[in-house]
Amino acid sequence: MIRPIEYTVLLEAPQTQTFQIRMRIRGVESGHLEVALPVWRQGKYAVINPASTIRSVTAENGAGKALAITKTDKTTWRIEPNGAAEVVVSYTVYANSLNDRTRHVDDTHAFLSGGAVFLYVPDRRNDAIAVHLDAPADWRVACGLKHEAGNPRTLLAPTYDVLIDSPIEIGLHDAFCFELDGKPHDVVVWGDARFDSDRIERDFAKIIKAEAAIFGDLPYDRYVFILHVSPGLRGGTEHLNSTVMQLPQRAFEDESQYKVLLSLTAHEMFHTWNVKRLRPAALSRVDLSKENYTDLLWFCEGTTSYYDELIPVRAGLVKPETYLADIAESIYQRRARPGTRVQSVAESSFDAWIKFNASSPDDVNAVVSYYDAGALISLVFDLELRRRSNNAASLDKLLRDMYERFPVEGPGFTTRDLIESATRLTGFRFEHFFQRYVYGTQRLPFEDLFDVAGLEMEAKDTEAHSYIGLLLQDENDACVVRSVLSDGPAYLAGVNPGDKIVSMNGRSFKAADLMVHVDRQMAPGDTVWLQILRRNRMRRIEFNLETKLNPRWNIRKVAAPTPEQKAAYSSWLGLDF
Repeated sequence: MIRPIEYTVLLEAPQTQTFQIRMRIRGVESGHLEVALPVWRQGKYAVINPASTIRSVTAENGAGKALAITKTDKTTWRIEPNGAAEVVVSYTVYANSLNDRTRHVDDTHAFLSGGAVFLYVPDRRNDAIAVHLDAPADWRVACGLKHEAGNPRTLLAPTYDVLIDSPIEIGLHDAFCFELDGKPHDVVVWGDARFDSDRIERDFAKIIKAEAAIFGDLPYDRYVFILHVSPGLRGGTEHLNSTVMQLPQRAFEDESQYKVLLSLTAHEMFHTWNVKRLRPAALSRVDLSKENYTDLLWFCEGTTSYYDELIPVRAGLVKPETYLADIAESIYQRRARPGTRVQSVAESSFDAWIKFNASSPDDVNAVVSYYDAGALISLVFDLELRRRSNNAASLDKLLRDMYERFPVEGPGFTTRDLIESATRLTGFRFEHFFQRYVYGTQRLPFEDLFDVAGLEMEAKDTEAHSYIGLLLQDENDACVVRSVLSDGPAYLAGVNPGDKIVSMNGRSFKAADLMVHVDRQMAPGDTVWLQILRRNRMRRIEFNLETKLNPRWNIRKVAAPTPEQKAAYSSWLGLDF
């Protein structure tokens, strides 16, 4: 079948980290023709301008005659077809961007995230597409797209949006497959990895089952896990019926690191429902040429982050004591961050393009993560839903309700829809909750809510410790200020990010040692004088240490739980009290 738009990917010299693409556009109408590349990729709310690695763009008609082509902005080209019904655009891509999961080619593989490499015709995103892969003969293809019958190197996409939501991995990799509910799940591992495929299959299946139990279905015919294994890699990106997950080799060798892999798997898999099907209205039909603003990333990513720690517990892969300890540490970290009193999660979501995904040393004072803060607010939301309904409602049930009411082909949901769903499930109006905690920056009331599940918070240490308000790191044997917290004495004293601390009170310190010394050997009110190096000049800054009451916590079971508390604990964690 001839498709309106076809791409041929020519991997003739992958060792150079470059490849060529020929884009054939049929059915060209009179007038000029525009082609462009997205400025961002879905799953990362930042303008990354992948067109910066495209070069040698040319155009010709179906007969091979050159056509005039002009670049009109950073990501768009205009072609004069001169009456041609078929136009071929050719270009070269440099692909050395592995960490951001956009495009990477070498002599072992090619990873292509469609939005970073495939040009598109802006007014023809709904055209059917074929992608032909011309690669070394011993390379294998992995992709969520269907392929042409008998030809796995010709991939078929019903639209451009589906194409760019279906990353392509082709190369030398290990692969295995398992079935769940009659649906194949492919696992592809590229990189230097020694792993237990039976364990991965068993654990991934448990995670998928636990998540499908929330939403009620597996909304795909086939799913593909693409794993990139290499030192320093981390993170993942969700796609329509696939995911790309990056991890170091030690994730298969160290149990604490394997737990990170399980959480990452739960996160990316959860997006199969939350984001890929259940979408905010602002992301239901995105503009690929600019930022797309929504104040709901706290729900898209934060709620998903809440479940990426909870699901492994329900699946029996992580002990509840470990999970509760992780929550306690997250509460401590949130309350230690001055930015939690400045930026709400709704603001963090909306400003993701210019703040969270464009970091600065002052972030700790002005920015919160819609992932981490969103996860904690989702925890509070879940407990509040249970409390207001005597455990008849929960975030699980709200997600199922939203998923069924707002299918992917619909217009998407708004915050008002979330509030209405919560109100309908509990009989309690949630507007005030959202104003306080989603649109506001009020302190999250954990101490008042864990009781619903038969748990209580106990402060580990209520003693006042000295507080300096610095985040430090070692760089080239120097103790360097990474950030200065606005609620600490160093801030008003004039310590700046980037300062090198030569000595404190006449002694030199490594970064970690200095913080331990302040905490354990000094007292609130003690005088500190720092000898710092700033722009090649020595300076002395003096101030007094202060204190900050922010204890770490134990979250433990109450001594005499009621039957209702036991039931809430069980339905929340999936385990008997």
